[in-house]
Amino acid sequence: MFLVLITLFIAIPFSSAGKIDHWSVGNIIITDPTTQFRLDIYSPTTPGSYPVLVFLTGLAGIVPAPFYHKLVSTIAEQNVILIGISKIENIKPEKVAIHIAEFFEWVVKPGDGAARLFAEHKEVKGVKPNMELLGFLSHSSAAHPLGQYLNTTCGPVKLIIMMNPVDGIDPFGFIKDFITHPPTPLPFRTPALIISNGLDNVPVLKESPPCAPNNISNDRWYRSLYGPTFLVNLTDYGHADNLDEPVHEASKLMCAWCKGTICDFPQYKTDEATLITSFVYAIFNQDIRQLQVIENPQAFLQSHVSNKYDLHDYDYTTGGPGGFCTHD
Repeated sequence: MFLVLITLFIAIPFSSAGKIDHWSVGNIIITDPTTQFRLDIYSPTTPGSYPVLVFLTGLAGIVPAPFYHKLVSTIAEQNVILIGISKIENIKPEKVAIHIAEFFEWVVKPGDGAARLFAEHKEVKGVKPNMELLGFLSHSSAAHPLGQYLNTTCGPVKLIIMMNPVDGIDPFGFIKDFITHPPTPLPFRTPALIISNGLDNVPVLKESPPCAPNNISNDRWYRSLYGPTFLVNLTDYGHADNLDEPVHEASKLMCAWCKGTICDFPQYKTDEATLITSFVYAIFNQDIRQLQVIENPQAFLQSHVSNKYDLHDYDYTTGGPGGFCTHD
């Protein structure tokens, strides 16, 4: 039902903030005409070079990026370019991972990919996407194809940020298709930030599963990643509370959500964006001041949070090794 309602709302327009620009490119064909991407680009408009996040949205790329408009706009306002990739079709995660590989090969090509997208869009004249500073952002089950891709190759990715990551194919866990098997480490090492929510594991109805059951989400990933790994939990909020209306309202059929006077959804999305951009600049700029936002979020965010981290023997006392990804 959630997917049906998402599809019904696909044509709803969204506006951009003044300091940034958002434009969409529909049906990008890279190699195979049957494989097409919808791209939504959110960018600062002040000339300069900026780090880039490629964002694979919820339901493994089915949810369009504009449904997260407040969140992704705030990321761009905080001087990180975001390229959202989505396609309204239900395909196996294995296929999504293949498409991700094709997309990354294209997006980093000099004179093509992101460079061409920006060169052809006059509203961002002078803005340069720095593809040497490239991270991957995912939401929910998009973590599964992200993990499949990184299990094979790092490609150009040098850090990952996973919002409410879920492994497997279905929330019931009927289909035993997992790439994480903690405490066995995944075969890649990269700086990782996991952002979870306190209501991820809360079902809407007694007979239905939660959107992110504890046994296949969040901490399962935390215990499988062996690069410098950080987890921040926004304790009052639910799995789909980072979506905008009216899609957020539709998500309540499936996912528990924040209720009562403690809820401030715009502030929650701002805090989530701040975690994301602080991590990007902490890693890519080796900035220990930005890293403090991740290590001690209670001192910087207005939302209630808890957190933990495991550096896995990486030394961040002087800023750490920067962005990287290596394979065993």
